[in-house]
Amino acid sequence: MKTLRPYQGNSLKALFQYLFTTVAKNPLVVAPVGAGKSLMIAEFIKQLHDKYPRARILMLTHVKELLEQNAEELDEQYFGCDFGFYCAGLKQKRLHNDVTFASIQSIAGKIGEFKRIPEIIVIDECHLISHKNDTQYRQFIDEVMAINPNCRVIGFTGTPFRADTGRLDAGKNKLFDGVAYEISMGYMIEQGYWARPVCPEIATKIDVSGVKVVGGDYQEKALQEAVNRPEINDACIKELIEKGVDRKRWLLFTAGVEHCEEVTQRLNDAGISARFVHSKQDSSINDQNLKDHKAGLFTALINVAKLTTGYNDPYIDLLAFMRPTRSPVLYIQTIGRGVRPVYADGFDLSTTEGRLNAIAASIKPDCMILDFGQVVATLGAIDQVSIKKEYLGEEEGEVGEAPFRVCPEDETDRNGQKGCGEICAPAQRYCFSCGYCFIKLDKEASNKAIVSTDQQPEWIDVYNMHLNVHYKQGGVPSMKVSYATQAAFIREWVCFEHHTFEVGNNKRYAWDQAVKWHKKRLPDVQVPNAVDDAVAMPYPTPKRIFVKPKGKYWEILDYEFEEEHYPPEININHDKEPDDDNYFEIPF
Repeated sequence: MKTLRPYQGNSLKALFQYLFTTVAKNPLVVAPVGAGKSLMIAEFIKQLHDKYPRARILMLTHVKELLEQNAEELDEQYFGCDFGFYCAGLKQKRLHNDVTFASIQSIAGKIGEFKRIPEIIVIDECHLISHKNDTQYRQFIDEVMAINPNCRVIGFTGTPFRADTGRLDAGKNKLFDGVAYEISMGYMIEQGYWARPVCPEIATKIDVSGVKVVGGDYQEKALQEAVNRPEINDACIKELIEKGVDRKRWLLFTAGVEHCEEVTQRLNDAGISARFVHSKQDSSINDQNLKDHKAGLFTALINVAKLTTGYNDPYIDLLAFMRPTRSPVLYIQTIGRGVRPVYADGFDLSTTEGRLNAIAASIKPDCMILDFGQVVATLGAIDQVSIKKEYLGEEEGEVGEAPFRVCPEDETDRNGQKGCGEICAPAQRYCFSCGYCFIKLDKEASNKAIVSTDQQPEWIDVYNMHLNVHYKQGGVPSMKVSYATQAAFIREWVCFEHHTFEVGNNKRYAWDQAVKWHKKRLPDVQVPNAVDDAVAMPYPTPKRIFVKPKGKYWEILDYEFEEEHYPPEININHDKEPDDDNYFEIPF
């Protein structure tokens, strides 16, 4: 048996709490690649069977490799568990076991063959499930629910959204109710569970500005025609060889089968041993090429969106986007193929410092990302990817309720690019149609930082500020401060109602910071201890804020105001005078 990492144990506690203490039925566990989803699933099944030995569990996914991987982990973690497979690719169709590992393609339409209807369905890589009713996943789950309405569906994924329908737990006809536990990408890097992805500046940048976009990404045939050109391939390969001279195991993503084979041939002609895998090649050859690449028998493995999930090789130290994409799911899953760490011997892997030092001393201190498709510049840092928030359904269109902004037709950005009038998401750094840059900074921002913590802080102009009461279910209300900027809507929360907590408590810590926030703006006015009073205060709007990306959000490091603001004295009734000592930075 393996010992769970701290976050893995916490995720299972949160999952069981969600299942047994909430009205909601179908939770998500968001765990990025390398977080150990197979172990978490195995331990969940084991702990569930400790409570309910005869619980019928169905573990679903879309590829046989994931079924085998998850089953192997279960067999090691839960010795003696009664499990079997229902998967044509594995040549097994067993439905009598307590736990069945099944491919959705094989089991769809087979509900009539079940002798015991599942009480729990666990789905790995559940971002493949659509909001639409006519898909294999939704039809099968609906059939199960018709027989057993109490069945629970648990989804595991590193990307809890789809490019076409938005978040998995939002919108009409959603399957999942909410997130039971989430592990961030930033945490994985900071704690030494990921090898850091690095994205050096490159000279070759593929331009597909004329390629049509369909369903949120480039039309496949047109993209391959635009990308698969001798001059582009040769330039990319030349730079690949220059940048990857010290890298041992490469994984390249191409635009189509012809492009895949062409790149492979040109790499071999240039002296780099290379093979390809794609859907039109015999599966036995694909399997052998994967096996040989893991064994280090050749350098470059080229594929067409075939290895974005279910392929785990920690020794991959170079990834290359030989194609552009606008799909945040494809982007994140692709980067995930290279972030699994390799640890050098002789370090204490039970500590953060030990893991980080072991990665630094290993043969793979980081993973190089060569972004010929300008994917990072298009979608932003991997831990800050913006998505559509809500799916309204086909009958109402597929546009979410999130606020939007328009790419200005009458303006030119800092790079000389004129806007086009396209409607864009508020967090977009660039207009996806014309490339207009929304960010107006004192100096050029780095759009090549693939992790937000690698980006340098910048001053951003503020155009407006809004104060609102923010209610958190089961928690104390706070004041949400929203700054309208050209980069994004940047928010912070000020906790004026946390003054009743004891000193040393994290929430009292937040109150101390709220006092500091207030004193910086209205030094001669009493600090409010009610949020309703705070939102009515005449707080000055800063001229600009000094910000740094932090995961999916922004961290505000400093503020610049116009001339000093001295409003008239305001009388507010206080239940208790605040303690002004010991101020700290506001958490975001």
